[in-house]
Amino acid sequence: MTAAIHTDTNSPAADTAGTDTNPPLKQTPGLRALLDTRPASAHAFIRVLKRAGISVLNVPMIRIEGVEKNDEITAALENLHSYDAILLTSMNAVRFFAARLREAEIEPDMLPPVFVVGPKTASVARREGFSLQTLPSESYGATLAEELPDVRERRFLQPCSQIVREEAAVTIRERGGSVDQLVVYRTLPPTEDDAARLEELVKTAAYDSVAFFSPSAVRHYAELLPEETRPSVTVAAIGRTTAAEAAACGIEVDIIPSEQTAESLAEAIVGWTR
Repeated sequence: MTAAIHTDTNSPAADTAGTDTNPPLKQTPGLRALLDTRPASAHAFIRVLKRAGISVLNVPMIRIEGVEKNDEITAALENLHSYDAILLTSMNAVRFFAARLREAEIEPDMLPPVFVVGPKTASVARREGFSLQTLPSESYGATLAEELPDVRERRFLQPCSQIVREEAAVTIRERGGSVDQLVVYRTLPPTEDDAARLEELVKTAAYDSVAFFSPSAVRHYAELLPEETRPSVTVAAIGRTTAAEAAACGIEVDIIPSEQTAESLAEAIVGWTR
């Protein structure tokens, strides 16, 4: 059986990878490793690969930590009525913003209109009790911002990480609106143990494909493995933004799925080998 590297953090993979009783459908030639950097999508991603005969190694390239309640968060929650809408551009933004709302005893139905970036984020948001507006045509922050109605002179709150991409905020500001970005979680580098494990896998040539699910994972991977030490492997990226970051880091991407989901990426990887 081939093997894949899985680099999500806080992933359910370790608990679920051995529970699929379906036998592999085929032996996928030429792949032994894959880099998966999106914790919330890990189970579905691994399931598709496993059924194709590809096993997954878990090597997180990012860590996600919530931000403790602070003055900025308190002020934003106390003034939610001053915003015309809330933008949730990642599943982690949904989870950590929802946690802060629960802590403040604020019900989701008390919020202004909520817009999310795509169907996966929408699924998490609905489980948290949010009522959502129409989804954008593509799962990108810029597309969400471009398709928002009634932006001029309107104020938006965007719960996010400390390294949030500016594309949604820039687009809204260009359209005459304003955006307050509220940091509710942090995206951090991998642990020393995970960094050491990656280096060991490189030394032993234990993988030959990598899948990236976020620009942050790409950057940390590139920082840990200078260009001259990186193995020559097949590279898959969840979408255009992540692929662009890979290119900026000198990493050539071979596979980008038509839909920006974990399942689509896994299927694209399997299909690429046929």
